[in-house]
Amino acid sequence: MSCTFRLFWLREDGCDAGTLLRADQLDSRIKDRVLELANGDGAEIGIRLPFFDKREWRRREELLSGLTLKRSGNAIVCSLPVSGAVRDHAAQLALFHPAWKTAPRERDDNYFRVWRSVSVRLQAMLRQSIAAEYFTNNARYEDREKAYPMLVYQTARLFHGRPPTDFAYDLSDYPECQDTLASTWKMTGNAMQRLLAGIESRLNAAGLPVLARRYAPMWYKDVLVAVQKKSATYIDLIARESMFINAVLDLGTARTAAAVNRFARTTNVALRKVYGMDVRTLALKCLDEATSLLDDWRCCTTA
Repeated sequence: MSCTFRLFWLREDGCDAGTLLRADQLDSRIKDRVLELANGDGAEIGIRLPFFDKREWRRREELLSGLTLKRSGNAIVCSLPVSGAVRDHAAQLALFHPAWKTAPRERDDNYFRVWRSVSVRLQAMLRQSIAAEYFTNNARYEDREKAYPMLVYQTARLFHGRPPTDFAYDLSDYPECQDTLASTWKMTGNAMQRLLAGIESRLNAAGLPVLARRYAPMWYKDVLVAVQKKSATYIDLIARESMFINAVLDLGTARTAAAVNRFARTTNVALRKVYGMDVRTLALKCLDEATSLLDDWRCCTTA
């Protein structure tokens, strides 16, 4: 039984958004593999290829030949490494999604308000998600020298922006930025006590009472002071967060292939090695969260 296909392929200078193709119209570099995966299925099958910029388009024969294809329901998709998946998702959103294409740019009256809400939401997501990933194993609490900076990061004050264009903490000129650094943990004592109470309960429930006592809420000042005295690890966490958030904002306001590539590079630098963890998949969740916020704003403005 002959198959028909719908091609979805975003490129810097064009887009197939469901182009109908017969088998004989498939690109020769992927045709045989697509037909093998289709396996004579009479249903219409989608083919989703990753974003190509102009440079990649010039090398399309080589790149298409090297793609790993797989069947996913009624679609044939590419199996991409996490860096490629992040880049492709960023391109699909910034260059094609209505919520991103209508997002306010720097001279728009709503620019600061909208992107501040995105930044604040992403700060909260990153802190909770990174800390949760790190403390998956209770043994991580044994090393307090490494655990304490993560706890202070988890409870750090959210940066609510400074008009017109500041959306993340700037610690790039440390140690000159002592005031900025101090503001990140200002008035976080109550949040730290609540966090420690939860950790204490968790460790007690896990049968680790001695370790649990080290995280009793009464020690919250000791945690903060320890990080204030040796802050390099904590600063690195905040700096990586800021680097990523600024890249999201650049992606959302520039909305070009160059911005997509910058975002992909920055994500690799910021999230590939956080406390020894590769948390780049968080970029996908953060992009989706930003999309939800931008879509809410778009719906409000068009209602």
